Amino acid sequence: MRNYAFADDSALSYFRNRLTEAPKDVAFKLAWVLDHADTAERQDAAAGALTFKTDVLWSQLDALWGAYVEPGRIPPGAWQPGTGLRQRLAS
Repeated sequence: MRNYAFADDSALSYFRNRLTEAPKDVAFKLAWVLDHADTAERQDAAAGALTFKTDVLWSQLDALWGAYVEPGRIPPGAWQPGTGLRQRLAS
């Protein structure tokens, strides 16, 4: 990870675990929707919940981009690049 020194095995462990957990989560959720979304109203509610979830995730990504990339306005009290446990352990 030449450009991402912080992305060590510890930092990436969550995402590696998601490779096996996510398909199980999707299968459970799909089965639940197929079993319970048995009316047009419930199907619309299920689709709305998925839309809301993706909107929240995109909002989080947009906020991170705005804070740490462009324009780079990190909110007060938020994590500052170059700080944290990794840097304390290295010194």
